[in-house]
Amino acid sequence: MLDLNRLRILRAVVASGSVNDTARRLGLTPSTVSQHVHTLEREVGFALVERVGRGIQATPAATELARASADALHAVADLEVLVRELREGTTERLTMRAFASAAYTWVPAVARRLRQEFPGLTLELSINESDSAEAAGQADVEVHTEVPYDEPRVPPAYRRMELGTDDFLVAVPPDHPLAEAETIELNEFSEDDWVQYDFRDEIATRLTAHACAVAGFTPRYVARAQDHVTGLAFVAAGVGIALVPQLAVGWSGFDIGYVRPTNPTPHRRIVALLRDSARTNPAAGRTIELLTELGGRLGEFNPTLRRHAPGPSRLG
Repeated sequence: MLDLNRLRILRAVVASGSVNDTARRLGLTPSTVSQHVHTLEREVGFALVERVGRGIQATPAATELARASADALHAVADLEVLVRELREGTTERLTMRAFASAAYTWVPAVARRLRQEFPGLTLELSINESDSAEAAGQADVEVHTEVPYDEPRVPPAYRRMELGTDDFLVAVPPDHPLAEAETIELNEFSEDDWVQYDFRDEIATRLTAHACAVAGFTPRYVARAQDHVTGLAFVAAGVGIALVPQLAVGWSGFDIGYVRPTNPTPHRRIVALLRDSARTNPAAGRTIELLTELGGRLGEFNPTLRRHAPGPSRLG
């Protein structure tokens, strides 16, 4: 029988394309990750990774094995949770996954309402480490971002619903000459130093590069941060400017100006995924309703009204 933990590690390696990134995300050493992958290779009898330059690349067989193992790993995870719930005497639960800014800004309001309406419910939330189609399909309800010009990808046994579009804002230091502007063409920032607010966010990185290319320039990055809070701290300190999704600016607490760019105004699409088996769960259906309500408010924040972004969203 294949070792489930090694399959989980393989899926992480395939998703990230890096042993070092996988080790950092899983809290392991790179040598431990490599050892598990090599042991799994011996178990299955074929190569899972191959050297490419100074890095590695998953083989087609590894990609197929990682994809095919998803259902089994999810089933085992569900079984482990059920065992724990039976042991603790509760079986009413809802699993949810969301990207970080939605988890911080939206989910607390959703959780509060669910607690009021479903007193016996346990909500289990996890953060999407990799907000991609390949990583989708692990919880009853999921919230993901999409590149608007890409074809949507929906995992098997899930229904997809669009929640809204999230515009990107230009975050600037408080003493920036354009800090008080309401809207301005993006190419006006072509000569600025730039900060990449979260280099792990592939979708935000793609959208920023595409928007700047349409505006006719390539941003000159002087700093790259691994999370959006640190990225915004760089902006507040005057290191540079950054393009950030509006939903992601609610937790900085920094003195920052936000300007809405035009020509173009980059934006990401936010969607919810509902597992087919959860459609009969009233809490899951209610969660989709609440998320849809929050998604409809995405355009309400006017960055010129305050220097600090709003905190968690509230439901009426």
